[in-house]
Amino acid sequence: MSIESVLAKMEFRKFEASIIDFFMKKNGYAIVLTEDTNFTTLLRQTLNKHLGLRNKCFSQVSSVEETLKLIKKELASDKKLLVFIERIFKDKEMSSLVRKIKDEYSKCVVFITMTEAPREQFILLHELGADNFITKPIAINTFIEKVAHSIKPQSKVSQLVEIAKTMLEQGAYEDAANVAKTVLKAKPGHSAALLVMGDAYKGLKKYEQAHKCYMGAGDSAPLFLDPLKKLADLYGVAGVKKRQLDCLTKLDKMSPLNVERKLDIGSIYVDLGNFVSADAYFEGALRQANKEAMDYLGSVSQRIATAYEEQDPQRAEQYLRRALRVKGDSLDKGDVDTFNTLGIVLRKQGKWREAVQEYKRALQVSRKDENLYYNIAVASAEGKDFAQAVACLKKVIQLNQEFVRTETTVAYNMGLIFYKGGEMELARVHLETCLDLDPNHAGAKKVLSLM
Repeated sequence: MSIESVLAKMEFRKFEASIIDFFMKKNGYAIVLTEDTNFTTLLRQTLNKHLGLRNKCFSQVSSVEETLKLIKKELASDKKLLVFIERIFKDKEMSSLVRKIKDEYSKCVVFITMTEAPREQFILLHELGADNFITKPIAINTFIEKVAHSIKPQSKVSQLVEIAKTMLEQGAYEDAANVAKTVLKAKPGHSAALLVMGDAYKGLKKYEQAHKCYMGAGDSAPLFLDPLKKLADLYGVAGVKKRQLDCLTKLDKMSPLNVERKLDIGSIYVDLGNFVSADAYFEGALRQANKEAMDYLGSVSQRIATAYEEQDPQRAEQYLRRALRVKGDSLDKGDVDTFNTLGIVLRKQGKWREAVQEYKRALQVSRKDENLYYNIAVASAEGKDFAQAVACLKKVIQLNQEFVRTETTVAYNMGLIFYKGGEMELARVHLETCLDLDPNHAGAKKVLSLM
C-alpha cells in the first residue's frame, strides 16, 4: 500500500471517529424527513453497521409538523441534532422549514438531500442556513466525510475560524479579532477570517476597519454572498440607505428567491419615498412566499403592511386583505396577527366599523382571544359605540382578569371606556390600576377627578 493510501485511510478514520464521538459522547441524534427509503437505508447502514452504533440514534418523520415537534422534544433532552431534509417533500419545497428551524433552533445541523437543484434554489437554501447538501445517490464514504465536516471542522484553520465565531457570540470582540489575525497570517486573504474580523470590528464600533475587512472578503471571493450581506448590514447601522440598497439589490440578483431580502429592499424604498419601486419588490416577495407556503404569505404581508402603516395605511390595508383572501377558508389562529394589523390600519383611516368587522372575523378562528375583544372595544369607542365597547371589555375581564395589568395604556383605555360607557365602579377600578402601574399618569388622575 502506498504512503498516499495510508494517509488517506488515516484521514478517513478521523472522519469516522468524529461521527462516533458525536453520537456516543455528545448525545447526538438524527432526524430524517424523507420519502426516500434508499436514503433511510443508507443512513441506517452507515450508523449501525459501518460505524457500529447500536443504540437508536435516528428517527424518520413523515411531516413538517412532526419534524418540528421532534426537534423541540429532543433539544429539551439536551440532544445535539442532525436534521436531514428532502429538498422537495410531498411535492413541496422545504425552504420555509429550513428557515423556521434555523430561526428557532439554530444549533441544529441541517442537511438538504436531493437529486438535483436549480442554482437559485441551492443559493437560497445556503442563505437560509443549510449546513451541507447531499446529492443522491451517494456512497457511504462520501456521506461520512460530508457529515464529519459539518459536525466538526477538520482543518486547523477551520477550527480557528469556528473558535473566533464562538468568541463573537460571547461578545469577546478583541479576542475574536486576534484569532482571525492568526488565521490571516497563515492564510492571507482567507474570506471567512476576514468576515470574522469585520464582525469583531463592527462589535467594537470600528466601522471603517469593519468595512475594509468586508470589502477584502468580497475581493477574495467575488461570488460569495456573505461579504455583501455584511456590507449591507453595516450600511444599515450607519444609516447609509442608498449604499445599503445597492448591496441588497446586487444580492437579490445573485439570489432572487430570498423573500426577506425583497422585503428589506421594499422597506428601504418606502423610507426613500419611492413607492413604485417598493411595490415591485413587495409583489415579488408575495409571489415567492405564495410558492413556498400560504402561512408564510401572511407574515410577509404583515411585514409589507408594517412598512406602509404610517405613511400609507390604505396600501397596507390592500396587502393585508390580499393575504387573507389567499387563505380563503383555511384561516386559523396563525392569522390573528394579520387581522389585528388590518384593524389598526383601518382605524388609522377612520374606518372603525370595518375594523370591528375584521376583529369579529378573527374571533371565528380564535374565540377566546382577549386581545381581539379589547381591540373591538377600542375601535367601538373610537366610533362612540360605548355599549359595544363596554360589553367587549367585560368579556376581556371574564377571559383574563389580569389583562388590565398588561401595560399602563391598556389600563387607562379600559378605565376611560368604562367611564364613557357609564360603568363608574369598573372605571374607578381600572383607572386606579393604571395609577398603580404609573403613579404620575395625568390622564387617569384627570378622569378620576371628574367622577
